Amino acid sequence: MKVIVVGGVAGGMTTASQLRRIDSNAEIHVFEKGPHISFANCGLPYYLSREVESRSKLLERTPLDMEKRGIHVHVGHEVIHVDTDKKTVDVKVLDTGVIKSVSYDKLVLSPGGKSVILDSLKNVPQSFVLQQLHQLDSIESYIEAHNVKEVVVVGTGFIGLEVTENFVRRGFKVTVIQHNDNVYSPLETDMKGFMYESFKVQGVDLKLNSEIVKVIGDKAILKSGEEISAPLIIVAVGIKPNTGFLEGSNVSLEHGYIPVNEFGETSVKDVYALGDAILTHYAHVPEKPVSVALAWPAHRLAFVIAKHISGSTEFKHDGLLGTSIVEFFGYTIAQVGLSMKDLDEDTKYIDHTQGNIAGYMKNVENIQARVYYDDDGKILRGVFVGKKGVDKRLNTLAAFMRTDGNIKNLIHIEIGYAPPYSTTKDLLNIIGYKAIEKMTY
Repeated sequence: MKVIVVGGVAGGMTTASQLRRIDSNAEIHVFEKGPHISFANCGLPYYLSREVESRSKLLERTPLDMEKRGIHVHVGHEVIHVDTDKKTVDVKVLDTGVIKSVSYDKLVLSPGGKSVILDSLKNVPQSFVLQQLHQLDSIESYIEAHNVKEVVVVGTGFIGLEVTENFVRRGFKVTVIQHNDNVYSPLETDMKGFMYESFKVQGVDLKLNSEIVKVIGDKAILKSGEEISAPLIIVAVGIKPNTGFLEGSNVSLEHGYIPVNEFGETSVKDVYALGDAILTHYAHVPEKPVSVALAWPAHRLAFVIAKHISGSTEFKHDGLLGTSIVEFFGYTIAQVGLSMKDLDEDTKYIDHTQGNIAGYMKNVENIQARVYYDDDGKILRGVFVGKKGVDKRLNTLAAFMRTDGNIKNLIHIEIGYAPPYSTTKDLLNIIGYKAIEKMTY
């Protein structure tokens, strides 16, 4: 059996590795457009501040490592077309421009997403995105070559926040451009006051309702006409699925995303997909579609796909909760379940703020929580903000939503209690009690 994997990193390389563990005889080829096939892309922003001390720590596997395991990795090879009738892929060797056709028995698509580039920043030499390891290398080389000490960050999503924080830690003067007045849009507006304050306290020049319309030399001209210093620009305004090569392949697409079933199969037999470019559904609300561009879903679906390719239907993909967490200047912002745009406007919720540990302990820190639920008590979304203990509540709620998932039964979660760790009635327990009272009366 010959398996072709399109794309490396979390989705593609994990699938290839899992399949090799299961099937020692399969012929496995991975085609990766970039120069690296396995690196910690979630760790890239943290190298900017040297929280990750060495670049080498970001590299996980090399093509030689994979070759020793019987996985043939081809970097600098871009798959430009898929013919699902002939079961072939056309691959362009980027160094030479040569295009070759390669046959497959099974095809795994992990093309990922590509960063959105603003028109005003195209072909601007000091403008970069940060998604790949070689892009980090380019940023570092530019900083060194031009002795850069300040940066403009465009966007306040995951990457924008992480890049901002790590450049501040590095001692850079940081300006952040946000096209509207709503930073980090996934979080509820009335829960993010601390974010605006943190930008101010950290000395970040946050420019709301702003856009860069032109760059002249090391100056950026904003929509307002203001001119700002911009010797380095990091663009972090989102990604879109990198699926243009699938046009004419018979693989169904929805708004550019690849829908998959419980085994990671696409609309075409023997063709699978995973990672940032797929469309699946929420685990707890299956009628609602979702795409989650995070590492956890890619790693878990890789296992399911590898098992299915090898002939097992024991393990299935049953959707995602979209569990996410991000650090921002000492605060943790965490959420699980439906996004705000997927909630009905009149969805019920419980608000509660409580210390992460016993209130009489000197290191207690408050956690602000909001949990949404439907008329039957099914938990739809949970949000947590605080400095300590946020990840514990997020992960507990995420696990609970995979099993029971009814807000009233939060009262039964049996936490490990001692004053340095929690309270006798944990924050999640109290949310359950509040919900019971609200639903009763």
